[in-house]
Amino acid sequence: MANIKISELTAASAALGTQEFEINDSGTSKKLTGSQLEAFVQAGTVLKTSTTGSAVVPSGTTAEQDGSPQTGYLRFNTTDSSFEGYDGSAWGSIGGGATADAIYENSNLISNNITIAAGRNGMSTGPISVDAGVTVTVSSGARYVVI
Repeated sequence: MANIKISELTAASAALGTQEFEINDSGTSKKLTGSQLEAFVQAGTVLKTSTTGSAVVPSGTTAEQDGSPQTGYLRFNTTDSSFEGYDGSAWGSIGGGATADAIYENSNLISNNITIAAGRNGMSTGPISVDAGVTVTVSSGARYVVI
């Protein structure tokens, strides 16, 4: 069988009239069929609800975050009811998008390590508590204000 790129797998499957592929990795052969093949193809894509619908992103609790995440991971945290992303060193919240609200809320508990990078600023409305073992680092050239 010829080498097939993952992005060409579905098209190749249709062209060959088969739903079975054999993958050879370091001399170990793995045959994928039916739903296994579909899951393999979908694992490398962002699913959507319809052509003009929404993206389907992973979701789960804080305890269910990836143990060894890679920079750029994105998910919905069901514990915090917010979107979060991994920046290469820590999980952080991602903005809630456009809003017409005049009042913005922040948590009164910092439960993850936070670093405010040089040239950036942060603010919270207090009082603010910091979990044991958690640090807030304000880099040189940055500012953090609690109002």
